[in-house]
Amino acid sequence: MMIRGKAEQINHRVWKLEQNNRYYSVKQYDSQETLYKVKMLHEKLEELAFPHLLPVSENAQPHLLVQPWLANARNVNFKKRRDRVDSLEALKNLHETSAQFDWETEQYLQHYTLISKWEDRLFRFQAIREACEIYLGKKTVTDIIFYAEKALRKIKKTYQPSEKPTLLHGDVVHHNLLRDQDGLIRLIDFDLASIGPASTEIALWMHRVLPQIDYDLPFLLNEHPYLQTLDESTFYLLLYPNEILREWLHFFSLSTETREKQLKYILPFTKVACSHWPKLWYNIEQLS
Repeated sequence: MMIRGKAEQINHRVWKLEQNNRYYSVKQYDSQETLYKVKMLHEKLEELAFPHLLPVSENAQPHLLVQPWLANARNVNFKKRRDRVDSLEALKNLHETSAQFDWETEQYLQHYTLISKWEDRLFRFQAIREACEIYLGKKTVTDIIFYAEKALRKIKKTYQPSEKPTLLHGDVVHHNLLRDQDGLIRLIDFDLASIGPASTEIALWMHRVLPQIDYDLPFLLNEHPYLQTLDESTFYLLLYPNEILREWLHFFSLSTETREKQLKYILPFTKVACSHWPKLWYNIEQLS
């Protein structure tokens, strides 16, 4: 397939292409290694008849990934119970492909290094501490760092997942989980895919979901029986204020103009998250 036709730019790396009355998503990659990984994953998942995938179209141009454009698809909304349940089920199905294929044999997949990633994230947040204090105040920033350090100490003592490593999507943000016009959840953007414990990715998914349900952990656990099978070391992962740190690190990567717009979201988000953290700690300690 040659990339010719009318193209509409969606963001700095993605275009919507119209060609011969058909529509495609075209994504440009700077890294040939990442593109190779994504293509190999799609090829293997198609062999395994994984149902939550978008096929990859052959094309003659390097650094491009071409897939059918999903008409009338929407991002999942973690405020909606159906989207929470169905997206969790899709991730569970992804992880269960390890019963059909040993993902550890694929050399292009790296192990997910959760603790080192989170240590680095906290280190980078501490480096912008003074800048954050201008917006949040010294006490709030001190509290965030306190919770992060305390959580990491707990996680280092308990994080020993027993399950065999499997394929992890690596970036379970809502816009990488699409519901198509037939109601099926589709996983896109496997750029950060890796191998690791399934329970680790479920915890990362819960990090994304909890802010949308007022951090009501007991409520979430009652929605799907799979969540009730997680061990205490997985629940301890929820104690780390991952989303707060991630949002503020992203905030300071933005232009000054964009920061002003982002403040309308990030300030109330941080305030609400910090107000719920003591109760979240209590709920998790009750589970252990």
